Amino acid sequence: MSCVIGVDAGNSKTFALVAEVNGRVLGFGRAGPGNHQTAGLGPALQEIRSACEEALAAASVPKPVAYGVFGLAGADLPEDFALLENAIRELKLVHVIRVENDTIIALRAGATRPWGVVVVCGAGFNAAGIAPDGTTLRLPGLGWISGDWGGGLKIAREAVRHVARAWDGRGPPTLLTSLVLRALNVGSVEEMIDKLYHGHIEERKLLDLVPCIFEAAHCGDVVAQKLVIRLGKEVGITAGAIIRKLGLEDTDVEVILAGGVFRGKGPLLLDTVVQTVHRTAPKARIIRPKFAPVVGAVLMALEAVTGSLTPQILENLEESLPKELKE
Repeated sequence: MSCVIGVDAGNSKTFALVAEVNGRVLGFGRAGPGNHQTAGLGPALQEIRSACEEALAAASVPKPVAYGVFGLAGADLPEDFALLENAIRELKLVHVIRVENDTIIALRAGATRPWGVVVVCGAGFNAAGIAPDGTTLRLPGLGWISGDWGGGLKIAREAVRHVARAWDGRGPPTLLTSLVLRALNVGSVEEMIDKLYHGHIEERKLLDLVPCIFEAAHCGDVVAQKLVIRLGKEVGITAGAIIRKLGLEDTDVEVILAGGVFRGKGPLLLDTVVQTVHRTAPKARIIRPKFAPVVGAVLMALEAVTGSLTPQILENLEESLPKELKE
């Protein structure tokens, strides 16, 4: 039985999906953070191996499988690709491997054609685009040193900052205060500051604050609304920059919004993104993908092995996908 595997290794989790070449999903695995830049190479590889072996065990498929696409957060610079390709190969999970940045698999999971633009806003932030002629543009994705702002951790830190400023009088009162304190399980702003300072609250716990921001904004809190609008503008500006560089301003380019932050409550974020993108590309179509990015990795692997994706392959894949991989 010829099989492929797709992997999405990000800042907060790693997913692996095993499928037959006819598109039928056989196994799904999950593990922790798989970004070597933040977790370290050894720990990241262990999470990737764990997710893959769980998926292979569920599928009752021996390793190595025929082909694998690994969409990896942290695959940013040429040196990252060289490092990661060698490291993934040493895991001996797959005969033929292809390493991509996780933006590329997210684009493939959401686009209805081979080209488009994607902005990923999960724990971190990145973006990429592919033109109709195949020209590919991807941001370095190195955080503040490459000009990035956004993502779950970034806006969560901003929420903490606003709560602290409301407490000491430098900022206006905000509904975020009660929501953030409850989410962090602390009784006061003083306790929040103390626990964060001493590292008693793990940074990953801050991701629990992201829904609080959208809840407060949806309830009319001006501080939270400004934060959501700022994020929406940044997403739209980023997509617009890629659209211009690829010369797609006059096309109906699909702009895929991938990542958990885009599932936040209320329409404010999406409305801001649409308004900002349309200033650059009035015909652009803003799309929330049907599938999680790991599905894009499987689709790319299936394309490589079969040559093209038939309607039957796509039907088999969608019917057999775990529910949690359908956005």
